[in-house]
Amino acid sequence: MRPMSRLRTAIIISLTAGLSIIAIPARATVPTGQAVTPATYAWARQAETAFPPPCATGSATCTDAVITTMRNRLRPLEDHCDPRALFALVYLRTTEAFRDAAATPGYFADPAWVRAEAALFAEYYFRAFDGWADGRPAGVPPVWRTAFATASTPTPGDPAGSPAGGLVLSMHAHITRDLPFVLAAMGLTGPDGSSHKGDHDRINEILAKVAVSLLTQPGSPLGSLPDEIADRLGTDREALVPTLVAARENAWRDAERLVAARDGRERTVIAWTIEARAEAGAQGLRPLFTDVPVPASTTSCATSRPACSPAGG
Repeated sequence: MRPMSRLRTAIIISLTAGLSIIAIPARATVPTGQAVTPATYAWARQAETAFPPPCATGSATCTDAVITTMRNRLRPLEDHCDPRALFALVYLRTTEAFRDAAATPGYFADPAWVRAEAALFAEYYFRAFDGWADGRPAGVPPVWRTAFATASTPTPGDPAGSPAGGLVLSMHAHITRDLPFVLAAMGLTGPDGSSHKGDHDRINEILAKVAVSLLTQPGSPLGSLPDEIADRLGTDREALVPTLVAARENAWRDAERLVAARDGRERTVIAWTIEARAEAGAQGLRPLFTDVPVPASTTSCATSRPACSPAGG
């Protein structure tokens, strides 16, 4: 099957799953979606948080702590030429750009909210990663299990795993599955009833700028990998950026559905749907990155490790 046909099949499967009720466990706590004040953001009450108290108020020091954690986690992935280093690098670069934007007066209407949201968003990824790394897959969301398995699946071009597959499926998991739960848990409106959608869209602008520099410009730390990814998806580099933005828009809509649920049972059904659609999409995408040769020049340790090393500085 040609890449474009596979991509269309993956999209169809994903949409179909979203319209049906598939009884798989929701791995995240179903959020209430009620607005909270900066001092009582819902995520700060979760156990075993990886970040210090400033994250509860969405202070700038919280974002610094998140970035430090990301850099510390990236280094061992680089040292072991782990294919998952590519997503860790992209995520780090995006968070660094977010920190700089949040420090600009007036860029966000509620910078405390977006900083705390970014911290919780990262926490979802860290917990999924740690669950998989620690050999506790039962506690890892299905779509993340698929992403991590794809990254570690040997291919004809690279027996260590598929960096391209790990990058694409990790982005898919984090945006389509994690983000709706994070947004709903944080609350889509402020204490005064104003919507956070404007700030959500400003993050899209940051993501787009980072994605453009990493995915479309020559000399990117990702090398020729974006071309490989685009080719397998049946598109080009430039089309990858609006695809990410569209996925974030869909995540906001899913969060609205969670918040608007009439009771716990309805929220659970919506959560199941989000989980099922995300995993179905991942299963549709995975064959694109695991059943065709990967040019060794784009994924070898000698190439990928230097590309990642600047992130630790």
